[in-house]
Amino acid sequence: MLYRIVNALFHLIHLAIIFFVMFAWLFPALRLAHLVLILLTLGSWFILGRWMGRGYCPVSDFHWRAKAALGESRPKGSYIHVMLQNLARRELDAGTVDKVVVVTTLVLAGISIALNVGALLGPVSGLPA
Repeated sequence: MLYRIVNALFHLIHLAIIFFVMFAWLFPALRLAHLVLILLTLGSWFILGRWMGRGYCPVSDFHWRAKAALGESRPKGSYIHVMLQNLARRELDAGTVDKVVVVTTLVLAGISIALNVGALLGPVSGLPA
């Protein structure tokens, strides 16, 4: 019973992180938190990933451990890949999904950096607002 609750909780955490990374940059009050989370995410994938495996995510790691305790095998691919396959109800290429996720995350990181730097600098004199 406990692992079922933990599994559901990790689904909620995953979805919250995904939606926050996708949309929080739209809200000025959330932009700094967005930048921090997206940099932590990229750091996990590319820095921790050097030692723990490409695209390492500690949330996914703990989630897969909870699923293993429920008797489920570790799925192939990332959490996003697995969820997209479930939504699409068909096989999706894990490599393609991962590439789209990485590119999208890098674009969102660029937007977040630009918005946060712009907020620090304020309006630049001589340029239209």
